[in-house]
Amino acid sequence: MLIEDEVHGVIELPSHIQEIVEHPLFQRLKKIHQLGLVAWVIAPHANQKRYDHCLGTYKSAQEHLRAIERNSKYETKLPDWCRKAVEIAALLHDIGHGPMSHAWEKASHNKFNHEENALDCVDRIFNDARHPELVALRDEGSGRGVRLIKALILGDTEYLNFPMMGHAYIFDIVHNNRCGLDVDKWDYLRRDNKRLKILGPEEMDFDNIFLKSRISQDGQRIEYRYDDYHRIYTLFAARARLHVEAYQHPKNAAAEKIFVDLVQRLAPQMFDLRSKDAGWLNLDDDYILEMVKNDPMAAYIREPQRVVELPSLDCSGANALPVSRIIEGPGSTMKPDKAFALYGDKRKKRKINRCLSATTFNKCFTLE
Repeated sequence: MLIEDEVHGVIELPSHIQEIVEHPLFQRLKKIHQLGLVAWVIAPHANQKRYDHCLGTYKSAQEHLRAIERNSKYETKLPDWCRKAVEIAALLHDIGHGPMSHAWEKASHNKFNHEENALDCVDRIFNDARHPELVALRDEGSGRGVRLIKALILGDTEYLNFPMMGHAYIFDIVHNNRCGLDVDKWDYLRRDNKRLKILGPEEMDFDNIFLKSRISQDGQRIEYRYDDYHRIYTLFAARARLHVEAYQHPKNAAAEKIFVDLVQRLAPQMFDLRSKDAGWLNLDDDYILEMVKNDPMAAYIREPQRVVELPSLDCSGANALPVSRIIEGPGSTMKPDKAFALYGDKRKKRKINRCLSATTFNKCFTLE
């Protein structure tokens, strides 16, 4: 199976991955917007879906794995079942998202967790598995393959009930809790900016972080070049700017506030749905917007031009909508230097000036 992707070009899917992609749980992601309400209120062209991002993360995981093996002298070969687990974890890492992606978690007061929900999705997909390679991951070694997939999605080695025996570095690929450099970010920053067109080439110069990294001598983690240390900061600076200018833009924050109010008032029972429930496959962006469409407030999502920023912070009017955000600077979201394992010529490590200042906004909108 071949998939045309706007970031990676043609993505070739082997038959066992094709079976996962064709599963109804994965197909549902075609109806979940990657950037939630951004596509309605900020940039209509930024309407990429979680389906696209998950496929791109799968491809990025393949590229990252090939790069670290090419760049390393680590002789212990990664078992094939572990390689498949990494690739499938990358493919399924966001399969548990609710409508409007992260906005759904905010609306549920974080009672809904897309990663925990993804674990049930993994179980359902593998319970339905027919392909021999998927069946082997499910049945061999007391289900070690499926357990590893779940652990990689969570980024938690403690979820395993067996040791990785020299291959713990794979936990730095999909969901890297050690230093935050993973293929999830590598794909969504490229994918989102391709649509948003906020960042220039120099601000997106971080591919070599992943393409020049290697496996540590003990196999416990991934090491990055001293040469690319400044690019690590570039990545976190890119992420911070997309948060400020798109993900948490004041107008998007206002739309999310309206969306949260609508769902909490009109469809609070939806927050109890999980991927194991019968109604989950229908719970997508269009479905939830259809549920709330007759409420007068829903018009402000359909017609965002009616949400108008006021020049003052006087939010005392009946139709006033105050919003505020504190967005951490890249110097804060990038972990301290000790979190990163670096290799090569230390003299090539460029000095960075960490921006620790948060971006804060307090805005008032009126609903016309």
